[in-house]
Amino acid sequence: MFRNWGLREKGAGMKTLREWRAERLLGVKALARLAGVSNTTIIQIEHGEQVPIFRTIRKLSEALGVEPREVAEFAAAITHHGASGEVPEGKAAA
Repeated sequence: MFRNWGLREKGAGMKTLREWRAERLLGVKALARLAGVSNTTIIQIEHGEQVPIFRTIRKLSEALGVEPREVAEFAAAITHHGASGEVPEGKAAA
């Protein structure tokens, strides 16, 4: 449904979630454990199948030690959700 939605927003030099994860030598399970999210969530974000909510963006960014806008999918999600942040927690925006 959201396939590749985040990659359209990828700016020059901006890394994807997968690239940040690989740079930190973290597997999906290890990052999921560090961030307190499910493996499925990470896989779906990396494959463009899920727009992450703000809470998930914060958790993953903190686990990776990066600012949210440094991750292509997160920058796109922030734009997608808008600055108001009025996306229901636990639900992907349409």
